[in-house]
Amino acid sequence: MIHALTCLLFPLFGGCAPFVEYAALPEALLASPAYYAGRPVIVTGSVARVRQLRGASFGTLAETFYLCNGRCVQVFMREHTSMFEGERVSVRGFFSAKQRAGRLVLHDDIDAAEIFPRI
Repeated sequence: MIHALTCLLFPLFGGCAPFVEYAALPEALLASPAYYAGRPVIVTGSVARVRQLRGASFGTLAETFYLCNGRCVQVFMREHTSMFEGERVSVRGFFSAKQRAGRLVLHDDIDAAEIFPRI
């Protein structure tokens, strides 16, 4: 907690990257994936192609979907949600250029920590 307060009071000190979230569009993530890789992002768009997964390789329920706003970026969530096609949502999570989840290999995706609706 002290470290987070130090970053707020003295933002020029190094080591504040874990506390910064990058608000980006899917196009920006796909245009420069190396820049956003491993960074926390917040992305807003429309939901498309929801796929619910269940299996021993994940250990829990999971789902993937695409978040689109012009171009689409894939999102991986380690639980089932009540989203529907075309719903507008914001996703908070970490962007990765390549991620393995069991036998599933995801490229240019967001590992979602939180999904919240947008109006």
